[in-house]
Amino acid sequence: MRNKIAVVLILGLTAAAGISSYIAQGTLARTLKAGPFVVTASAKAIPLNSESPSQNTVGALTYVAGWALSSDNDDFGGWSAMVLGDGAKSFTAVSDQGVWLTANIDKDAPSLLSHALFYPFENGDQAAGSDQKKEYDAESLVRTENGFLVGLEQNHRILAVDEVGGISRRSVYDSLIDLSGLSANGGIEAMTLLPDGRLLAFAEHGLDINGTLPVWLAGKSGAVARRFAPPQNYSPTDAAALPNGDILLLMRYFSPIEGVSAKVLLISAAEIASGKALVGRELAHLASPLSVDNMEALDVILLPDGSVRLYMMSDDNFNPFQRTLLMVFDWKPEIPFAPKTSPAPEAQFVAE
Repeated sequence: MRNKIAVVLILGLTAAAGISSYIAQGTLARTLKAGPFVVTASAKAIPLNSESPSQNTVGALTYVAGWALSSDNDDFGGWSAMVLGDGAKSFTAVSDQGVWLTANIDKDAPSLLSHALFYPFENGDQAAGSDQKKEYDAESLVRTENGFLVGLEQNHRILAVDEVGGISRRSVYDSLIDLSGLSANGGIEAMTLLPDGRLLAFAEHGLDINGTLPVWLAGKSGAVARRFAPPQNYSPTDAAALPNGDILLLMRYFSPIEGVSAKVLLISAAEIASGKALVGRELAHLASPLSVDNMEALDVILLPDGSVRLYMMSDDNFNPFQRTLLMVFDWKPEIPFAPKTSPAPEAQFVAE
Protein backbone atom coordinates (compact mmCIF):
# COMPACT_ATOMS: atom_id res chain seq x y z
CA MET A 1 0.00 0.00 0.00
CA ARG A 2 2.84 2.35 0.89
CA ASN A 3 4.42 1.81 -2.55
CA LYS A 4 1.13 2.63 -4.31
CA ILE A 5 0.72 5.85 -2.35
CA ALA A 6 4.27 6.84 -3.28
CA VAL A 7 3.55 6.16 -6.95
CA VAL A 8 0.46 8.40 -6.87
CA LEU A 9 2.53 11.16 -5.31
CA ILE A 10 5.15 10.70 -8.01
CA LEU A 11 2.53 11.22 -10.71
CA GLY A 12 1.23 14.32 -9.02
CA LEU A 13 4.64 15.91 -8.67
CA THR A 14 6.35 14.86 -11.90
CA ALA A 15 4.97 17.77 -13.95
CA ALA A 16 5.94 20.36 -11.33
CA ALA A 17 9.39 18.82 -10.86
CA GLY A 18 9.94 18.75 -14.60
CA ILE A 19 8.99 22.40 -15.01
CA SER A 20 11.22 23.54 -12.16
CA SER A 21 14.19 21.52 -13.42
CA TYR A 22 13.67 22.88 -16.93
CA ILE A 23 13.78 26.48 -15.67
CA ALA A 24 16.82 25.76 -13.48
CA GLN A 25 18.60 24.15 -16.42
CA GLY A 26 18.68 27.40 -18.36
CA THR A 27 20.57 28.95 -15.46
CA LEU A 28 22.94 26.02 -15.30
CA ALA A 29 23.80 26.28 -18.99
CA ARG A 30 24.70 29.94 -18.58
CA THR A 31 26.73 29.18 -15.44
CA LEU A 32 28.78 26.60 -17.31
CA LYS A 33 29.71 28.81 -20.26
CA ALA A 34 33.22 29.27 -18.92
CA GLY A 35 33.91 25.60 -18.29
CA PRO A 36 33.24 22.67 -15.92
CA PHE A 37 31.54 23.16 -12.59
CA VAL A 38 32.52 21.18 -9.48
CA VAL A 39 29.65 19.31 -7.84
CA THR A 40 29.57 17.44 -4.54
CA ALA A 41 27.64 14.17 -4.49
CA SER A 42 26.97 11.87 -1.55
CA ALA A 43 26.17 8.17 -1.62
CA LYS A 44 24.12 6.07 0.80
CA ALA A 45 24.53 2.30 0.60
CA ILE A 46 21.33 0.38 -0.14
CA PRO A 47 20.52 -3.35 0.09
CA LEU A 48 19.17 -5.27 -2.86
CA ASN A 49 16.06 -6.04 -0.82
CA SER A 50 15.21 -3.75 2.09
CA GLU A 51 12.73 -6.33 3.42
CA SER A 52 15.31 -9.12 3.25
CA PRO A 53 18.78 -7.54 3.48
CA SER A 54 20.53 -10.90 3.18
CA GLN A 55 19.28 -11.41 -0.40
CA ASN A 56 22.11 -10.97 -2.87
CA THR A 57 20.84 -12.56 -6.07
CA VAL A 58 18.12 -11.72 -8.56
CA GLY A 59 17.71 -14.06 -11.49
CA ALA A 60 21.15 -14.79 -12.92
CA LEU A 61 22.72 -11.68 -11.34
CA THR A 62 24.60 -11.40 -8.06
CA TYR A 63 24.33 -8.11 -6.21
CA VAL A 64 27.72 -6.52 -5.49
CA ALA A 65 26.76 -3.12 -4.09
CA GLY A 66 24.41 -0.22 -4.56
CA TRP A 67 23.97 3.39 -3.50
CA ALA A 68 21.39 6.15 -3.58
CA LEU A 69 23.21 9.22 -4.91
CA SER A 70 22.27 12.76 -4.01
CA SER A 71 23.63 16.28 -4.18
CA ASP A 72 22.85 19.75 -2.91
CA ASN A 73 22.94 20.85 -6.55
CA ASP A 74 19.38 20.77 -7.88
CA ASP A 75 20.62 19.86 -11.34
CA PHE A 76 22.10 16.56 -10.19
CA GLY A 77 19.85 13.90 -11.74
CA GLY A 78 18.13 12.87 -14.92
CA TRP A 79 21.06 10.62 -15.88
CA SER A 80 19.97 8.71 -18.97
CA ALA A 81 23.17 6.96 -20.03
CA MET A 82 26.65 6.23 -18.75
CA VAL A 83 29.98 4.74 -19.84
CA LEU A 84 32.69 3.44 -17.55
CA GLY A 85 36.36 4.34 -17.69
CA ASP A 86 39.63 3.09 -16.21
CA GLY A 87 38.24 -0.35 -15.39
CA ALA A 88 35.19 1.18 -13.67
CA LYS A 89 37.30 3.56 -11.59
CA SER A 90 35.45 6.43 -13.25
CA PHE A 91 32.37 7.08 -15.31
CA THR A 92 30.87 9.61 -17.69
CA ALA A 93 27.11 10.18 -17.71
CA VAL A 94 24.80 12.43 -19.69
CA SER A 95 21.39 13.73 -18.64
CA ASP A 96 18.17 14.36 -20.49
CA GLN A 97 18.66 18.04 -19.66
CA GLY A 98 21.87 18.28 -21.67
CA VAL A 99 24.45 18.03 -18.89
CA TRP A 100 27.56 15.85 -18.71
CA LEU A 101 28.81 14.38 -15.43
CA THR A 102 32.25 12.90 -14.91
CA ALA A 103 33.35 11.37 -11.61
CA ASN A 104 35.75 8.91 -10.07
CA ILE A 105 34.34 5.83 -8.31
CA ASP A 106 35.88 4.11 -5.29
CA LYS A 107 33.51 1.90 -3.33
CA ASP A 108 36.10 1.49 -0.58
CA ALA A 109 36.63 5.22 -0.04
CA PRO A 110 34.76 7.28 2.58
CA SER A 111 33.05 9.09 -0.31
CA LEU A 112 32.02 6.89 -3.23
CA LEU A 113 32.28 9.65 -5.85
CA SER A 114 35.12 12.13 -6.09
CA HIS A 115 36.25 14.81 -8.55
CA ALA A 116 32.69 15.11 -9.85
CA LEU A 117 32.27 17.73 -12.58
CA PHE A 118 29.33 19.12 -14.56
CA TYR A 119 29.82 20.23 -18.16
CA PRO A 120 27.32 21.85 -20.55
CA PHE A 121 26.53 19.56 -23.46
CA GLU A 122 28.67 21.68 -25.73
CA ASN A 123 29.63 25.32 -26.30
CA GLY A 124 28.14 27.28 -23.43
CA ASP A 125 26.96 30.20 -25.56
CA GLN A 126 25.08 27.82 -27.82
CA ALA A 127 23.58 25.94 -24.86
CA ALA A 128 22.49 29.13 -23.12
CA GLY A 129 20.71 30.38 -26.19
CA SER A 130 18.83 27.17 -26.95
CA ASP A 131 15.73 25.34 -25.84
CA GLN A 132 17.89 23.18 -23.59
CA LYS A 133 15.48 20.29 -23.02
CA LYS A 134 14.43 20.02 -26.65
CA GLU A 135 17.87 20.42 -28.20
CA TYR A 136 19.92 18.44 -25.68
CA ASP A 137 17.62 15.64 -24.51
CA ALA A 138 20.40 13.04 -24.42
CA GLU A 139 19.19 9.47 -23.93
CA SER A 140 22.01 7.18 -25.05
CA LEU A 141 25.80 7.24 -24.94
CA VAL A 142 28.57 5.13 -26.48
CA ARG A 143 32.32 5.50 -26.11
CA THR A 144 34.28 5.27 -29.38
CA GLU A 145 37.98 5.28 -30.17
CA ASN A 146 37.69 9.02 -30.93
CA GLY A 147 35.29 10.17 -28.23
CA PHE A 148 31.56 9.53 -27.83
CA LEU A 149 28.36 8.97 -29.73
CA VAL A 150 25.27 10.54 -28.17
CA GLY A 151 21.68 9.74 -29.09
CA LEU A 152 19.23 12.59 -28.54
CA GLU A 153 15.45 12.67 -28.84
CA GLN A 154 12.82 15.34 -29.48
CA ASN A 155 15.22 16.78 -32.03
CA HIS A 156 16.28 13.29 -33.09
CA ARG A 157 19.92 12.83 -34.02
CA ILE A 158 23.05 10.83 -33.26
CA LEU A 159 25.97 13.13 -32.59
CA ALA A 160 29.70 12.57 -32.40
CA VAL A 161 31.67 14.39 -29.69
CA ASP A 162 35.45 14.26 -29.31
CA GLU A 163 35.45 15.08 -25.60
CA VAL A 164 33.07 15.72 -22.74
CA GLY A 165 31.53 19.15 -23.23
CA GLY A 166 33.10 19.48 -26.68
CA ILE A 167 31.45 20.76 -29.84
CA SER A 168 29.27 18.09 -31.44
CA ARG A 169 28.74 17.15 -35.08
CA ARG A 170 26.34 14.86 -36.90
CA SER A 171 27.79 11.36 -36.86
CA VAL A 172 28.05 9.00 -39.81
CA TYR A 173 25.36 6.88 -38.17
CA ASP A 174 22.97 9.82 -38.15
CA SER A 175 23.05 9.92 -41.93
CA LEU A 176 22.59 6.14 -42.20
CA ILE A 177 19.61 5.73 -39.86
CA ASP A 178 16.25 7.27 -40.70
CA LEU A 179 14.88 8.70 -37.44
CA SER A 180 12.16 10.78 -39.06
CA GLY A 181 9.30 8.45 -38.13
CA LEU A 182 9.96 8.47 -34.38
CA SER A 183 7.70 10.27 -31.93
CA ALA A 184 9.17 13.21 -29.99
CA ASN A 185 9.65 11.11 -26.85
CA GLY A 186 10.46 7.87 -28.64
CA GLY A 187 14.01 8.33 -29.85
CA ILE A 188 17.19 6.26 -29.65
CA GLU A 189 17.06 5.27 -26.00
CA ALA A 190 19.62 2.45 -26.17
CA MET A 191 22.59 1.89 -28.44
CA THR A 192 25.90 0.07 -28.37
CA LEU A 193 28.84 -0.62 -30.66
CA LEU A 194 29.24 -4.29 -31.49
CA PRO A 195 32.75 -5.80 -31.56
CA ASP A 196 32.80 -5.57 -35.37
CA GLY A 197 32.16 -1.81 -35.20
CA ARG A 198 28.50 -1.77 -36.22
CA LEU A 199 26.08 0.31 -34.18
CA LEU A 200 22.98 -1.39 -32.78
CA ALA A 201 20.33 1.19 -31.86
CA PHE A 202 16.91 0.71 -30.21
CA ALA A 203 14.00 3.16 -30.31
CA GLU A 204 12.08 3.63 -27.07
CA HIS A 205 8.62 3.79 -28.67
CA GLY A 206 6.99 2.92 -31.99
CA LEU A 207 5.28 -0.43 -31.46
CA ASP A 208 3.77 -1.88 -34.63
CA ILE A 209 0.75 -4.19 -34.89
CA ASN A 210 3.02 -7.14 -34.08
CA GLY A 211 4.19 -5.54 -30.84
CA THR A 212 7.72 -4.83 -32.06
CA LEU A 213 9.89 -1.73 -31.80
CA PRO A 214 12.28 -0.22 -34.40
CA VAL A 215 15.92 -1.29 -34.26
CA TRP A 216 18.78 -0.39 -36.61
CA LEU A 217 22.07 -2.09 -37.34
CA ALA A 218 24.44 0.37 -39.01
CA GLY A 219 27.95 -0.07 -40.39
CA LYS A 220 30.17 0.54 -43.41
CA SER A 221 27.69 -1.00 -45.81
CA GLY A 222 24.79 1.15 -44.56
CA ALA A 223 21.96 0.60 -42.10
CA VAL A 224 19.50 -2.26 -41.88
CA ALA A 225 16.14 -1.73 -40.17
CA ARG A 226 15.25 -4.50 -37.72
CA ARG A 227 12.56 -5.07 -35.08
CA PHE A 228 12.63 -5.94 -31.39
CA ALA A 229 9.82 -7.72 -29.54
CA PRO A 230 10.04 -6.36 -25.97
CA PRO A 231 8.39 -7.88 -22.91
CA GLN A 232 4.90 -6.40 -22.66
CA ASN A 233 4.90 -2.76 -21.50
CA TYR A 234 8.70 -2.62 -21.19
CA SER A 235 10.89 -0.12 -23.05
CA PRO A 236 14.63 -0.40 -23.82
CA THR A 237 16.75 2.17 -22.00
CA ASP A 238 20.39 1.16 -22.52
CA ALA A 239 22.56 -1.56 -24.04
CA ALA A 240 26.08 -2.90 -23.63
CA ALA A 241 27.94 -5.17 -26.05
CA LEU A 242 29.92 -8.20 -24.90
CA PRO A 243 33.15 -9.47 -26.53
CA ASN A 244 31.38 -12.31 -28.37
CA GLY A 245 28.85 -9.99 -29.99
CA ASP A 246 26.03 -10.71 -27.55
CA ILE A 247 24.47 -7.68 -25.90
CA LEU A 248 22.88 -6.93 -22.55
CA LEU A 249 19.76 -4.79 -22.79
CA LEU A 250 18.34 -2.82 -19.87
CA MET A 251 14.58 -2.24 -19.88
CA ARG A 252 12.15 -0.36 -17.65
CA TYR A 253 8.43 -0.42 -16.89
CA PHE A 254 6.22 2.03 -15.03
CA SER A 255 2.60 1.70 -13.93
CA PRO A 256 0.61 3.99 -11.59
CA ILE A 257 -0.65 0.85 -9.86
CA GLU A 258 2.29 -1.56 -9.99
CA GLY A 259 5.06 1.00 -9.73
CA VAL A 260 8.43 0.77 -11.46
CA SER A 261 10.43 -2.30 -12.44
CA ALA A 262 13.35 -3.23 -14.68
CA LYS A 263 14.62 -6.19 -16.66
CA VAL A 264 18.00 -7.20 -18.03
CA LEU A 265 17.87 -9.22 -21.25
CA LEU A 266 20.62 -11.12 -23.06
CA ILE A 267 20.39 -10.98 -26.85
CA SER A 268 22.81 -13.31 -28.59
CA ALA A 269 25.02 -12.49 -31.54
CA ALA A 270 23.35 -15.32 -33.46
CA GLU A 271 19.95 -13.72 -32.91
CA ILE A 272 21.26 -10.34 -34.06
CA ALA A 273 22.66 -11.98 -37.21
CA SER A 274 19.48 -13.94 -37.93
CA GLY A 275 17.54 -11.09 -39.50
CA LYS A 276 14.49 -12.01 -37.42
CA ALA A 277 12.86 -9.83 -34.76
CA LEU A 278 15.04 -9.73 -31.66
CA VAL A 279 13.59 -11.24 -28.49
CA GLY A 280 16.43 -12.19 -26.13
CA ARG A 281 16.11 -13.99 -22.83
CA GLU A 282 15.65 -12.56 -19.39
CA LEU A 283 18.58 -12.61 -16.97
CA ALA A 284 16.95 -10.64 -14.16
CA HIS A 285 13.76 -8.86 -13.19
CA LEU A 286 13.91 -6.11 -10.55
CA ALA A 287 10.67 -5.09 -8.88
CA SER A 288 9.47 -4.11 -5.41
CA PRO A 289 10.54 -4.94 -2.72
CA LEU A 290 13.91 -4.91 -4.50
CA SER A 291 15.73 -1.61 -4.83
CA VAL A 292 14.78 -0.26 -8.24
CA ASP A 293 13.86 3.02 -9.87
CA ASN A 294 13.70 4.39 -13.40
CA MET A 295 16.74 2.42 -14.57
CA GLU A 296 18.11 4.06 -17.72
CA ALA A 297 21.90 3.67 -17.78
CA LEU A 298 24.02 0.54 -18.23
CA ASP A 299 27.64 -0.29 -18.86
CA VAL A 300 29.79 -3.35 -18.20
CA ILE A 301 33.36 -4.45 -17.59
CA LEU A 302 34.96 -7.89 -17.77
CA LEU A 303 36.41 -9.40 -14.60
CA PRO A 304 39.58 -11.52 -14.51
CA ASP A 305 37.56 -14.73 -14.09
CA GLY A 306 35.66 -14.10 -17.32
CA SER A 307 32.46 -12.92 -15.66
CA VAL A 308 30.71 -9.61 -16.39
CA ARG A 309 30.17 -6.75 -13.96
CA LEU A 310 27.15 -4.57 -14.70
CA TYR A 311 26.75 -0.97 -13.54
CA MET A 312 23.22 0.46 -13.72
CA MET A 313 22.05 3.97 -12.90
CA SER A 314 18.55 5.43 -12.68
CA ASP A 315 17.07 8.66 -14.00
CA ASP A 316 15.18 10.31 -11.12
CA ASN A 317 13.29 12.67 -13.47
CA PHE A 318 14.23 15.45 -11.02
CA ASN A 319 11.37 14.15 -8.93
CA PRO A 320 11.69 14.29 -5.10
CA PHE A 321 9.93 10.92 -4.80
CA GLN A 322 12.42 9.15 -7.06
CA ARG A 323 16.09 8.37 -6.54
CA THR A 324 19.32 8.28 -8.46
CA LEU A 325 20.47 4.73 -7.86
CA LEU A 326 23.85 3.31 -8.84
CA MET A 327 23.72 -0.49 -8.61
CA VAL A 328 26.41 -3.08 -9.38
CA PHE A 329 25.81 -6.73 -10.28
CA ASP A 330 27.93 -9.66 -11.43
CA TRP A 331 26.88 -12.19 -14.06
CA LYS A 332 28.70 -15.43 -14.83
CA PRO A 333 27.99 -16.59 -18.39
CA GLU A 334 27.96 -20.29 -19.14
CA ILE A 335 31.24 -19.86 -21.02
CA PRO A 336 33.52 -17.29 -19.33
CA PHE A 337 34.88 -14.58 -21.57
CA ALA A 338 38.53 -14.62 -22.58
CA PRO A 339 40.70 -11.54 -22.02
CA LYS A 340 39.93 -8.66 -24.39
CA THR A 341 41.64 -8.81 -27.78
CA SER A 342 42.24 -6.22 -30.48
CA PRO A 343 39.11 -4.96 -32.26
CA ALA A 344 38.11 -6.38 -35.62
CA PRO A 345 38.90 -4.28 -38.73
CA GLU A 346 35.28 -3.15 -38.99
CA ALA A 347 35.66 -1.57 -35.55
CA GLN A 348 37.67 1.21 -37.18
CA PHE A 349 34.38 2.52 -38.61
CA VAL A 350 33.71 5.36 -36.20
CA ALA A 351 31.53 8.43 -36.43
CA GLU A 352 33.02 11.51 -38.01
